[in-house]
Formats: sequence, C-alpha cells, structure tokens
Amino acid sequence: MTASGGLGQDILGGDAGFAYLTVGLMLVAAVLAQWFMAERVRHPENVYSPRLAWMRAGMYFCCVLIVSLLTGVLPAVILEPFPGLVFFGDPLWLVLTLLVLVSVIWGYMIWWPRGTLTHGRPSVPVPALLFGLAWGACSGLLLLSAWAIIGTLGLPPWLTALLVLFVFSAWSQLYQAGWWDIHVSPPHNIRAWNARKVLFGHMPFLVLALTHYALFGQAGLYVGFNMLAMASASVAMCFPPFWAPDGPEVSRETALGV
Repeated sequence: MTASGGLGQDILGGDAGFAYLTVGLMLVAAVLAQWFMAERVRHPENVYSPRLAWMRAGMYFCCVLIVSLLTGVLPAVILEPFPGLVFFGDPLWLVLTLLVLVSVIWGYMIWWPRGTLTHGRPSVPVPALLFGLAWGACSGLLLLSAWAIIGTLGLPPWLTALLVLFVFSAWSQLYQAGWWDIHVSPPHNIRAWNARKVLFGHMPFLVLALTHYALFGQAGLYVGFNMLAMASASVAMCFPPFWAPDGPEVSRETALGV
C-alpha cells in the first residue's frame, strides 16, 4: 500500500455527509468570527487573553478541518484510520513506530518542557489536554493535506515527503512565530532554547513521523502521533482554560523568547 491511497478525493462528488460537515464547519467558523469581534473590544490590546486565544484557535481548527475535507484527507482518516494493519508484524514498522513514540516522549515530555516557561500559570490538565489533542489533530491533518496536494504532481513518495517537509516547516515557522505564539499560545518561550527545541524536539519527530507515513500510509496513526505530541506540549506549557483571566502583555519578542 502506498501513502497516497485514499487522499485527494473530491468530497463534493463523494459522501454527501462530508459536504454537510464542510458547510457546518464554515458556519461554526463564521459564528466564532462574529463572537470574536464582539469579545475582542472587551480586552485591552496586546494583552494575552485565554478567551480570545481559544476563539482564534477554534477558527483556525475549523479552517484546517475544511481544507482536510476538501483534499479528502479527513474522510480517509475517518473511513480508514489505520489501513494496512498487516504491517503490525513487519519489523520495520515496529521499529519505526517505536522510534516515533520515543521521539514524542523525549521531544515533548522531557526536552521541550525544559525550555518552556509557565510564568506561574496554574496547571489545569483537562482543558489543556483537550486543546492539545485538537491542536495535534489539526497539525497532522494539515500536513497530510499538503501531502495530498503535492501528491497530485505524481512524484515518488520520497520526493513528495521532502517537499512536504520543506513546505510544512516553512509554513510552521511563519505562522508559529508570527501568529500562533503571539495570539494563541501563552508566553512560554526561552530565546536560548528556541533552536534547541527545533533541532532536538520538533525536527526528529517530524522526520520520523513523516517517514513512517511515507512508508506505510497510515494517516490515522500519523494524526495520532501529532495528537500525542501537541497534547504533551499543551500540558507542559500549562495552556490556560477558556475561562482563565487575561494574562501579561504579549509581543513578537515574547513569541521569539525571553
């Protein structure tokens, strides 16, 4: 089985249920946008607001889910989350799966928290965990959507993987530092640790998980890896619940590190 199986299908010509889901997500995003605009005026500018952060994230998640529906990725994950279970007896599958899990444990449960500040935020694990699971699911779906689009070029899987890695890394760098770490994630970075987190946390996981998908095409498992990674990061940074009070002033500098 190849990694491209099931991805890139046109949902408008497929299951009508997914088309209704797409429209529903558009409506949810529109409602969130209106709520956000009404809520934003109640908060001082340049101050971190958990309520606004959850709203921004909700709109972003809706957009990613819509993209994953239009590329056929989400239907593939829902309808066939773990294709090719015959791989379970494959030594390469077992070793690579173990390596991905080790990269999550090391990168996001041990290494990443060392370079992360909580600024005294109380730990509220349940909402942080739920947020991280949604964050991770959308991260995985977005990368697979990029794979589905680039995959239409008919390139070999290894070249598709390299292009996806390059495009997704560049995109993540732009949106992470320029928007997500300013308006969604609370202040948590240490400037001296930024490069270390990328080199010894994010990149090993991204390369190993992407290699796993390129070889075995298990979209559901790839999304699951991302959910575990981002849930760990969310809990480690003590991501505040929706109802938490506004925090300190934020800026691009806080996103880049202190």
